[in-house]
Amino acid sequence: MFPNLSKVNILRKKYVIVKRRLSIASTIFILLFLLFLTGCISKNKSIGLQPYNNFNSSILDTIKVALERSYPYKVNILPDRPLPKNAFVNIKSPRYRADSLLIDLNKHKPDSLNITLGITSSDISTTKKDIWGNIKSPVNKYTDWGIFGLGYRPGTACVVSTFRLNNSNNTLFINRLKKVAVHEIGHNLGLKHCKTVGCVMQDAAETIKTIDSVSLNLCPLCKKKAGL
Repeated sequence: MFPNLSKVNILRKKYVIVKRRLSIASTIFILLFLLFLTGCISKNKSIGLQPYNNFNSSILDTIKVALERSYPYKVNILPDRPLPKNAFVNIKSPRYRADSLLIDLNKHKPDSLNITLGITSSDISTTKKDIWGNIKSPVNKYTDWGIFGLGYRPGTACVVSTFRLNNSNNTLFINRLKKVAVHEIGHNLGLKHCKTVGCVMQDAAETIKTIDSVSLNLCPLCKKKAGL
């Protein structure tokens, strides 16, 4: 006897439906797994805080807390290291070139870290250039220009100095340091200077007063650009 064709067709249709449902379920499972994996990766992002020349450990803890509140990164304090001799210059005064320190930080960055932030009490400097890549005028002023901090944009290293942030008011000093640290990490995440009043990514414009006037927070636009 031959099987009932109508029943065979019904079974075939059910098979196709079940197959499609299994395919959809598999696709959904894969997508959910990828989303879960992405979430895990983002939670594992980390910043290394690299102190130089026996930097004050209590201040390191304060910066660690400020960075973890500002970014979804785990902050690890690394063992103290001496400032690299090749970064030292004495053009106008004894300083360490910030660009050389960034190279040093990248050179010694553990693979487990996304970003390394160097911190020192020594004065740091860079050569300040205009939009065409020429040293700003007057050249003797900007060839070796003392700065608060410097960070690659985007990149995996930045450096901050307390030398120009010191103040007899310890609370003011700590607030300045936290803002500069958050600012430089922002550059590593690809953020440019922000024109929004009060945003921590505002350009210091060569004055400590700017740092004192901004908040410790990224503005909503900068948060969006940084993917936060």
